[in-house]
Amino acid sequence: MEHLLIFNLAVDEDDTVLGFTSAWIRALAQKAKSVCVITMRTGRFNLPNNVQVCSVGKEKGYNDIQRTFEFYRCLFKVLRTQNITACFSHMMPLFSAMAGPILRAYHIPLVTWYAHPQLTGTLKLAHYMSNRMVASVATAYPYHHDKLTVIGQGIDTELFSPGEATYSNEQAIILCAGRISRVKDHMTLIKAVALLKERMKKPFQIVILGDPLGIDGQVYKAELENQIT
Repeated sequence: MEHLLIFNLAVDEDDTVLGFTSAWIRALAQKAKSVCVITMRTGRFNLPNNVQVCSVGKEKGYNDIQRTFEFYRCLFKVLRTQNITACFSHMMPLFSAMAGPILRAYHIPLVTWYAHPQLTGTLKLAHYMSNRMVASVATAYPYHHDKLTVIGQGIDTELFSPGEATYSNEQAIILCAGRISRVKDHMTLIKAVALLKERMKKPFQIVILGDPLGIDGQVYKAELENQIT
């Protein structure tokens, strides 16, 4: 791979949901001469020297018109200064739809990752403009599967791997790691505790690790806490 263009939602290693994207960028940068990222917003990040990041300004409070202008300014600057080989869009069907006609004119293949149940007109347009759609599992992609390739979750198995600690007869821990969201259905896990208590002879503990997103996430977190107490 020579020169890669990436679209994504955020380049921010402190983001509890999207912080992992910096690790993806670092991994891709090892296989490319250069990587240019056009993102909705930026925060703290530390990336290799062959990576350039251009934000459309959400972190600056830019409105939709300003962000649209910034997107095309960044895109045309990249296309003018870099001989882009391919474009990868992660959970950004909007950017895929906006850039699709231009990338086609430059004969740059576009691959869009989308794993979410919501089907929108923007996604349909992104699907049409993309050479390939990819998702974690087939059921996570809500539109036609004619362009779909299932590639898994993209989890860093070196980071998320068992440690060197030895196991003992201490209390077992069942860990649920991820964002606090209704779609994760933590309530079912909490209700399953009653069944586990009947079947497991040893004491155990359920640990739910993650942060809520937005107002609904905060409400859902409170509902889970009330269910536990």
